[in-house]
Amino acid sequence: MVSEQALIEREKQFWAAAGDSEFYRQHLADDALMVFPEPPGILRREATIDSVAAAQPWASFEIEDVLLTELTPDSAAITYRATGRREGDPSDYRALASSVYVRRGGEWKLALHQQTPIGSA
Repeated sequence: MVSEQALIEREKQFWAAAGDSEFYRQHLADDALMVFPEPPGILRREATIDSVAAAQPWASFEIEDVLLTELTPDSAAITYRATGRREGDPSDYRALASSVYVRRGGEWKLALHQQTPIGSA
């Protein structure tokens, strides 16, 4: 059975780990894909890790209106609204986001993450 709270916490850890490529290296699935607005666009695992290393950390972020869909006993999708503010940036980033997690070796790994910006607050 999928633990909704465990996946929400893992998702928050990914947001909190902006700038921490080692966290991403440990918790991304080997075949992970990230889909962001251009740039950077669509990234495979290693490009994601490289991009994260150069990312400005989030000064704050919120995840709201979370919905979880269990796809199989070892996979699930979560969707939500995200609001974040990067350090040194006065404007909020707002997006609809979705992530697909797979359980591999007993651990939840992020396999796919996608963000659709929804404008500034």
